[in-house]
Amino acid sequence: MNDLVVAAPDGFIERVEHVLNGSSKPVHVVAGGASRQASAAAALAHASAADAIVVHDAARPLCSPELFDRCLDELDRTSAVCVATTVAETVKEVDDGLVQTTLDRSRLWLAQTPQAFRSEVYRRAHAAAARDGIEATDDAALVERLGIRVRIIPGDPTNIKITTAVDLKIAEALLGVRAPISARSDETHG
Repeated sequence: MNDLVVAAPDGFIERVEHVLNGSSKPVHVVAGGASRQASAAAALAHASAADAIVVHDAARPLCSPELFDRCLDELDRTSAVCVATTVAETVKEVDDGLVQTTLDRSRLWLAQTPQAFRSEVYRRAHAAAARDGIEATDDAALVERLGIRVRIIPGDPTNIKITTAVDLKIAEALLGVRAPISARSDETHG
């Protein structure tokens, strides 16, 4: 791995640098953007000319190193890799509170990170999205727009995305710890 670039929210750069100080590899912290895609683009602008780029969301802190290794191994055979899990529930497409159709869950996957890309493909995807005014919820979608097939590899159900207080409680249970009060979003402050 050549570079580790972290996009941090405005106002948190020094805090993130402090937390990452002493990392086994040098880490460059940059200001993120107003969206996930803008933050990824900011990090990309500071990345070296490596052959591969791996994107990972900080909101998925339980990801195993093995999942990164599997992504990079698969990238030896393709241009783009997305970790994902299968869908266990029945999925309904709904419009105005009415079911329009029931989707075939055997064909549905829930995207996770890490996602890995050949560098030139990833840079081209971001440039095209910026040029076309496209905003995507994950990097693989930007690559798909170029007509490049993204290889799905099985993810890990414990590689959860922490976005709600319930997610944090699940992560705490998986880790067998309790997060400090200052990090918990379910606390009320008076």
